[in-house]
Amino acid sequence: MRRLAVVVAAVLLLAAAWFAAVEVGLPAGGISRNDATALALRQVHSSTAPSLSWALPGLFAFFRDGATNAVSPWHRVVWAVRVTGTFQSSCGPASEPLIRRCPSPDHTETVLLDYVSGEFIMASIEP
Repeated sequence: MRRLAVVVAAVLLLAAAWFAAVEVGLPAGGISRNDATALALRQVHSSTAPSLSWALPGLFAFFRDGATNAVSPWHRVVWAVRVTGTFQSSCGPASEPLIRRCPSPDHTETVLLDYVSGEFIMASIEP
């Protein structure tokens, strides 16, 4: 009897998770969080081993960081994967060499991937 209760509870939990995903608007058949993380880590170019901060699915509009619909439609479902590492960024043109201030190489990078295919959409680096 106890096994039956566990099976019924597991089925109800899976059904509730599926219902929640549908209500949030996440399409069935997207890549897994682990796959999204692995794909995102291949996109970053860190001189140290990058570490995962978080990986969340959602609409492009929530994570686009100022990008317009020319990059991707606002309603596209994406995986947003944030990693930290040591990324070399440009200091920009050297108008006055003595005043040149380069940002710290330690940054956080957010990589956006298509939720279903894992296709790279964009990345943004924050200091």
